[in-house]
Amino acid sequence: MKKAFVLLIVLFVATNLNAQIGVEVGPKVGYQASKLSFKKSDIEVSLRNDMNLGFFTRFSFRKFIIQPEVVYSFQDASHKVNNLSVPVLLGLKIIDKRNLKMRANVGPVAYFTVGNSNYPIEENRASWGGSLGLGVDIWRLTLDVNYSLGMTKIFSDLLGVENNVKQNVFIVTLGFKLKY
Repeated sequence: MKKAFVLLIVLFVATNLNAQIGVEVGPKVGYQASKLSFKKSDIEVSLRNDMNLGFFTRFSFRKFIIQPEVVYSFQDASHKVNNLSVPVLLGLKIIDKRNLKMRANVGPVAYFTVGNSNYPIEENRASWGGSLGLGVDIWRLTLDVNYSLGMTKIFSDLLGVENNVKQNVFIVTLGFKLKY
């Protein structure tokens, strides 16, 4: 009798906890710029070359979110350097209405170089950054604006000359949420 009672309590708690944690997944596509410019020609070239595709999962619990992502980036087409970034964003819901949500995000980002066909300089294959941003959800569409600040050097020291090149990226993505 005690085992059945404990089993019923465990099932009740698990069911309620599952109902309180929201899970959303979906694809996303976006634009990114490693240097910001207001010149029309720079923007046109950047729009053609600096794109990304990815997938996100969002776990919501009350006012908080955890959003891991996997994003493939096509950066700087002249050098053909492509990255796989894996951010894990921690967020706080600012607005939480039925069809309108807004959140602030912060979290670490791991970058992995996966394509580099024309670059003569040996780069580090993995680097770290930190992301800071805002997101807005309208119905099932999700718009995220993030700035990722590089924390590790992306190029090895050349001929004993120290460099401090870090990967700083401005990113805007549009995604579509699927309920899980």
